[in-house]
Amino acid sequence: MSISSKTYGFTFNGRHSSEFDIRILATKQITLPQKRKSLIQLPYSSKQVDLSNVYGENVYDERTITFPCKIPFGREDQYELYNKVTEITRWLYQPVGKILLRDDAMPNYAFMGEVQTAPTLEENYNFSKLTITFQCDAYRLKKRFDDVWDLFNFDLDAAQETEFDVKEFENLMLINTGDREAELTVTCENPVDLILNDQRYHLLSGGNSNDDLILSKGENLITIVGNGKVSFDWTEEAI
Repeated sequence: MSISSKTYGFTFNGRHSSEFDIRILATKQITLPQKRKSLIQLPYSSKQVDLSNVYGENVYDERTITFPCKIPFGREDQYELYNKVTEITRWLYQPVGKILLRDDAMPNYAFMGEVQTAPTLEENYNFSKLTITFQCDAYRLKKRFDDVWDLFNFDLDAAQETEFDVKEFENLMLINTGDREAELTVTCENPVDLILNDQRYHLLSGGNSNDDLILSKGENLITIVGNGKVSFDWTEEAI
């Protein structure tokens, strides 16, 4: 979607904000996630021990995204105004827990978010301002690219093949461009053996995923032993 003052918005709960006559104002705010620190003061010492990265990666607090919105209804027709506000709040409040939130300004990313804080309404004569805040996970979901170049970012993305026709064996590399490890799903036409980062797995025909099939950040060396089509899928996460 091309971004313009008329069409720019966000998609949530299966609908785009423009469907509700919402126009996003220029003062949108996104908070970046803050590192969460777990500091322990050593007895009889001025030093502190940081336990926040005990599992090998940083821990972050959630982020917020605030959309100040203009709707073309005001005090001159309060019946229409409150009908529209009711329609919007039902749309925003319906999901239970966090679901996908897409911002048109970041077409390659999505957030997991929900509206926890009540939107604020400022009435004017023939328009009103509605401020909507989403509480979101720290990490964004990042679109994984194969060899398609649409919206491809040469600085942040890696175009790569993710489907292979294996004959006896295949050596390949998968690149996880996210900021965290990613769970890998491998779909096989026939049973194969897969060696991922020096660990061997026997995979059955169909979809295979488990807690051990993990792509590390960056480059991952893979060997497939067997025959038939094998495809890989994963979701990347980025700060």
